[in-house]
Amino acid sequence: MGADMKCASAVNEVAAGNWNASVEVRSHDEVGQLAEGFNHMTGQLVEQRDRLVQSERVAAWRELARRLAHELKNPLFPLQITVENLVRARQLDPSEFDEVFAESTEMLIAELNNLKTIIGRFSDFSKMPKPQLQEMDLREALRRLLTLYAPSLAEKNIELHEEIENVPLRSMADSEMLHRALSNLVLNAMDAMPEGGTLTVTALEREEWIEIRIADSGVGLTPEECERLFTPYYTTKQHGTGLGLAVVQSVIADHQGTIAVRGAKGGGAEFVIELPAAR
Repeated sequence: MGADMKCASAVNEVAAGNWNASVEVRSHDEVGQLAEGFNHMTGQLVEQRDRLVQSERVAAWRELARRLAHELKNPLFPLQITVENLVRARQLDPSEFDEVFAESTEMLIAELNNLKTIIGRFSDFSKMPKPQLQEMDLREALRRLLTLYAPSLAEKNIELHEEIENVPLRSMADSEMLHRALSNLVLNAMDAMPEGGTLTVTALEREEWIEIRIADSGVGLTPEECERLFTPYYTTKQHGTGLGLAVVQSVIADHQGTIAVRGAKGGGAEFVIELPAAR
């Protein structure tokens, strides 16, 4: 098959929905340049599709969070008032069951407060502010992050490996929102290594992107966990709302970036963030 026929075949594949189609480059003439341009175009299409999918997923979960907060908030206040009235009534007419009753109602009130906290988190997720973007060197964000957690890492017997390029890694970012997102990933990595281990933080520039990788040497994740990890409600922890990584993905998507998770070399998990490089 000639080069022009191969290009035409690849174009038909893209039209049919296969955006991963590419053309083998075998020359440097006009046909070869056309093939290189086609491959570059399809690569950009795939990247844009992935970013769009993440943005749409975040928007859908924000709407779910808003609805959930609305549905669950209404019954909480009357439930709490009822419990408090019962407590007062028993105090006015004490009996041998008072101690048990007080303990039970105290527990119920505490659980109601927990529900309020959870609803507050979902509500915050549904109305997260848009980032205030300013050009910054992401190395500064990482230095701030690692300085903050250095004592905790040492206390937990976690060794820190830094692999950060010694060149400016400039991107348009909201310093505080990005700091919270990266903090969540570091805390997540620390939770994965309760007996100690190694935290590896990598940052480098890849053409139009700044890539940040945060890897732990914990027990790792199954393919199913990697697939579902950014979904709200889903968590691999015994305690937690399952919102932390969904919020991280939301922040990264609002920065026009992407985040993914995969198995780390030698075990554990690795989160890979790509943020647009400032030009």
